Amino acid sequence: MSVKRLRKRQIIASFLNFMCQLKRNKVGMAGFLLLLFYLILGLIGPYISPHDPFEMRLAEGYAVPDWFVIFPQFKDYPPNIIHNVTANDWQLVENSGQISIERANEGLLIEYEKTSELSGKEHVSFTYKFDYRFVPPKTFYLRLRYSATIRDLHSSYLKLRVYLEDTQGKRYLLVDKKIARDEVTMTTPLIVDSRDVTLKLRLGVDPFADLAPIIFKEKGEYVLRLDITIIDRDEVEGGYISLALKDLVFGIPGLRYGLLGTDNNGSDLFSQLLYGARISMIVGILASSISVLLGLVVGVIAGYEGGIMDQTLLFITDTLYFMPILPLLIALSVFYGKNIYLQILLIASLSWMAFARTVRSYTLSLRQSLFVEAAKAVGASDIYIIIKHIIPQLIPLVYVQLALSVPGAVLLEASLSFLGLGDPRVPSWGRMLYKAELAGAFPRLIWWWILPPGLMLTVFALSFILFGYALDEIFNPRLRARR
Repeated sequence: MSVKRLRKRQIIASFLNFMCQLKRNKVGMAGFLLLLFYLILGLIGPYISPHDPFEMRLAEGYAVPDWFVIFPQFKDYPPNIIHNVTANDWQLVENSGQISIERANEGLLIEYEKTSELSGKEHVSFTYKFDYRFVPPKTFYLRLRYSATIRDLHSSYLKLRVYLEDTQGKRYLLVDKKIARDEVTMTTPLIVDSRDVTLKLRLGVDPFADLAPIIFKEKGEYVLRLDITIIDRDEVEGGYISLALKDLVFGIPGLRYGLLGTDNNGSDLFSQLLYGARISMIVGILASSISVLLGLVVGVIAGYEGGIMDQTLLFITDTLYFMPILPLLIALSVFYGKNIYLQILLIASLSWMAFARTVRSYTLSLRQSLFVEAAKAVGASDIYIIIKHIIPQLIPLVYVQLALSVPGAVLLEASLSFLGLGDPRVPSWGRMLYKAELAGAFPRLIWWWILPPGLMLTVFALSFILFGYALDEIFNPRLRARR
C-alpha cells in the first residue's frame, strides 16, 4: 500500500473517530447541527431570498407579516393590490362618434382624423371597476404609459384625464395632462403617488394629511375613469391625432407582506435576514481565522525563542490585551470608514492576544520535551522543529479556539453595525437592528423586526460555543476522563 493511500485512510479513520465521539456528546452534536444549518443558510440564502434586501417599496412601510391574518385585529389588513388594466379591461361608456378605438395586445389606440375645416371637440371615456374590501390603506399609486402623435395640426391638442371614483360616486382627478405635440412616455411612464403634495393641493386636501384613507374610507366598488378629449382648433382640412395607451397600473401597497413584514422603507425583512446569515459566516470565519493565525505565530515565536524576543512580544501582547476593544474599534471605524472587510481586519487584529498567551504557555512546555531535544541533537533547524513538531501538537488547541472565537467576532461586528458604524452596503443582522432602532421599532414594539435578527445572532453564537466546548472535551484527555 502506498504512503499516500495510507495517509488518506488515516485521515478518514480520524474523521470517523471524531464524529463518533461527537455523537456521544449531545450538547456538541446540537451545536454541530446548528452550525450546519447556518452554513447551508449562508450558502443558499441569497438564492432562495424572494427579493434583494435593498429593494424598497415592495409594500407599505412597517407592514406586518402576512400570517398575521390569524389575529382578528389584522384580518382586514390589505395585501399588495395591483390592477394592471389592459386594453380589453376598459369599458367604453361614451364616444362622440369621430374617434376610432382599436384594442390590441399592444394597448388601447385612440385615433382622430380630421375630414373638414370645422373645428370642434371630440370626447371618449372608459371605466374600470374594482372592489376594495379592506381597511383604508396608507398610500396608492398610478403608473401610465402612453405615446401621442399630432400631425399637420398646430393649434389642436388633446387632454388626458384619469379619475378615481369612490363608493359614493365622488371623483378625484389623479391625472390632468395636456398634450399639444408628439410625446412619448413609454420607457419612463407617468407616475402618480398619493403622497404628492401637488396632487393633494389640487384635490383640496390638507398637504399633511394622507390622501388614500380619505378616498378609500369605505369598503365597496371603486371606479377608474379614463377621459380623453381632443380639441380641434385648426381650420384646415386634414390632420391626424392618435393616443396609444400601453397600460395603466393602479396599485395599493399592502399593510401586510411576506414572512416578516417590511421595514420603514418597504423592504422585505425576511430577505435581509437570509442575507445576514452569509455576512455573519464571512465575518466570523475570516476574523477568527486571522486572529487565531496571528495568535499562533506570535505565541509560538515568543515561547520557542524566549529571551528578548519573548519579552518584546509579551509586552506588545499585554499592551493590546488590556486596551478596550469596542471603543478602539469604534474610533478606527470612524477614522478609516465603513467597510466590512476592513472591519474584519480590525476585529482580527484586536482579538488574538489571549490565544497568543495560551500558545506561548504550551510552547514553553513543548520546548523542553524529549522529542524536541532529540530533533535538535540530529541537527534540525528551529523552523523545521516549529513546523514539524511544535505546531502539530497545537492543532487541537487551534480547532477549539477557532470555534470559540467566532461568536465574539460576529457580536463585535453586530455591535458596530448597531451603533451605525457598519458597512451600509451589507445587510447584516446588526444593521437590521440598527435600522430598527433608527426607525423607532423598539418603542413601537415591532417585535417581528427586532426578535428574528436578535435570535439568529444569539443562536449562531451559542452554536459555536457548544461546538467549541465539545471540541475541547474531545481533544483534551483530562476533560474526557472527568466524563
